[in-house]
Amino acid sequence: MEGGHIVRGSRQVVTILKNAGASSAVLSAACCRLAAFNNNFDATGTWKLRYPDGSEVINLPRTMEAFTFIRYREQLMKDYQKIVLCVSPGTLLLIECINIVTD
Repeated sequence: MEGGHIVRGSRQVVTILKNAGASSAVLSAACCRLAAFNNNFDATGTWKLRYPDGSEVINLPRTMEAFTFIRYREQLMKDYQKIVLCVSPGTLLLIECINIVTD
């Protein structure tokens, strides 16, 4: 995971729209949710949305197609509730995980 580690017990559920991409709105919602339930989380820092392997969420894995939750779900063949993404600082020293729930 490129030197990062997942913080145990820090996983939160974030509700988003199915057609949401890896936009700043999703990242902002995740940071707000994590800050609300973790006093040590600094939501004002520079955070990035990442896959569980530590790579940044920009395109779908191993493709050039822009990331959307609908297409990511189709690739994973999982329910939305089982999708896990991570929020991390640029240095990848710690990673906060979020579960995705859709409207």
